Amino acid sequence: MGTNDLEATVERCRKGDEEAWSALVSATMKPLYRLCASYAPSAAIAEELTQEIYFKLWENLHRYNEGSNFMAWAWRVSKNLLIDAHRRSRREREAAWLDPEIIDRLPGSEDPHGQTERRQRLRLIATSLHQLDTNLAELILMRDFAGLTYQDMSEALDLPLGTVKSRLNRARLELATAVRRRTNIRAVPTTTAGEVGA
Repeated sequence: MGTNDLEATVERCRKGDEEAWSALVSATMKPLYRLCASYAPSAAIAEELTQEIYFKLWENLHRYNEGSNFMAWAWRVSKNLLIDAHRRSRREREAAWLDPEIIDRLPGSEDPHGQTERRQRLRLIATSLHQLDTNLAELILMRDFAGLTYQDMSEALDLPLGTVKSRLNRARLELATAVRRRTNIRAVPTTTAGEVGA
């Protein structure tokens, strides 16, 4: 569903159209669930959190300003729920997207070896994300896991677009550094054929 169609659907929801609410949920379920999954410790809790967010969105739909960015508004409305879930997740040291049920839902290889490799990479990223400042980790979760656009993020966080992009770049660099630290990747000097016999 395109942005204009989404906005028209939201307006129909505000007027009490139940079919429009179903269409809105269908159109936004995937990104909102992925966002919830990135903050929750299990698939079951991610599903509960998604339901809580839709309930909160429904309750606050009258506050939505026509013409606003719905996904950015949805983020702002649900932010406290997500942050509370994220804090619980940090304490439990396990992200929902490491849950095999979540891994199975992510697009990727059907090959069992590919699934195992992807699970290991996600576990490494998750443990490294826990080492980042919460605000930086939040940017990575919003963009790289939940798939929000830069514009959605800018509006949701009430930050200029350039600031979002620069902070996300910093977050990715810090994540890469944390991953390297965890894997102890070191550059191995290469030798040339002439040096071997010397």
